[in-house]
Amino acid sequence: MKRVLLCSITVLSFVLTACGPKAVPTPTPVPTTSSAERQLRVLDALWSAIDDQYVYKDFNGVDWKAAHDETRAKIESGLTDDEFVKAVRAMTGKLPAGTVQWQTREERIAGQTSNTQTYEGIGAFVSVRGAPKPHVILLSVMKDSPAAKAGLSAHDSIYAIDGVAVKAEEGLDVIQRVRGPAGTMVKLTVQSPGGSSRDVDVKRGQLTAGAELLGGTVTGTHIAYFLIPTQPPDKMADNLVAALQSMKQAGTIAGIILDLRIARTGAQWPLAEFLTLFGNGKLGNTYTREGEQPLDITGKDFFGSQAVPLVLLVGPDTEGAPEMLAGALQDISRAKVVGLPTLGEVEGTSETALPDGSRVFVASSSFVTAKGRDLGLKGVEPDEVVKSDWDEVSDTNDPVLDKAVEVVRKIGS
Repeated sequence: MKRVLLCSITVLSFVLTACGPKAVPTPTPVPTTSSAERQLRVLDALWSAIDDQYVYKDFNGVDWKAAHDETRAKIESGLTDDEFVKAVRAMTGKLPAGTVQWQTREERIAGQTSNTQTYEGIGAFVSVRGAPKPHVILLSVMKDSPAAKAGLSAHDSIYAIDGVAVKAEEGLDVIQRVRGPAGTMVKLTVQSPGGSSRDVDVKRGQLTAGAELLGGTVTGTHIAYFLIPTQPPDKMADNLVAALQSMKQAGTIAGIILDLRIARTGAQWPLAEFLTLFGNGKLGNTYTREGEQPLDITGKDFFGSQAVPLVLLVGPDTEGAPEMLAGALQDISRAKVVGLPTLGEVEGTSETALPDGSRVFVASSSFVTAKGRDLGLKGVEPDEVVKSDWDEVSDTNDPVLDKAVEVVRKIGS
């Protein structure tokens, strides 16, 4: 398949007290607070924030008050700070993964002072799978990155780092084992789709996160194909339109395939622009505990974007706005969806600062399609399920893309 690069502060206070011929500084008594009292204040503030803002009124079947009371009882019996953190994590962990995120004060500070654009590592966007054997999947590899220079590419899987196997309980924290100071080496045990396990030594580098829109024509067809990257580049929608224009000038566009399998919500993901390109009318609504906000789009046709057959490819790494795009266009019958079900990671979040300097992010909004499907609860179900994950396909052997081409031709016939 041909793909064309398109874009690219404790203050100690004193008072003076008369004592003989001179004044002597005397410390002002400092009120003390027990660990339990401090922990209870944090617990109550965190629980209340979730109780007030959590988008699903039934808390997804969790008895939220009972969860609070259980945790409060543990604190009253006496917990160290480490035990307190574990207790709070256990409480919030009763809710579906990803809907509540609590950051301790230390985690918050680390997050605010780190540069998420510049970092030291190998230069790849990744995901993780816990089964059948825990591994890291390379969603994409940055051009000219250490990973690329070491021969790694999209679809490759990492099963061990410096000889230590990837563990399911690590989740995305496993990334920290891959990252490290620029100039240092990391040994990765890698397997490509259909290939054998091999060890690859990668010299880490200083990197700036970035991704590019890739597009072109499916070989032997007049079907336009676009791979939407994990991190959206600037002017992604404009670049897509420009590519469509070039294709149109070169000949017929028989259909469009948008590959959303590695697409995730990033800063200013252009959902409205993409919906304007491909959709029209009432496409659903975003809702909170307070009310709803309709999503009503006036579509514009760019070189057949409103008319030609449209197929969207999705999978477990399709998250956020790309899920909303797929679900919205599917439910107005503008697009067919091919691939694997998505996980429903469409909730918007609210941030609340807590008394100890920690903070909590709460899923406070979700999206319902025009047909009433709450994507936060069910995700997107493909019209055509193809049981091939990202680490099971390659640029030259991709059953998901093959099915998409078949569907485009069927629609156009």
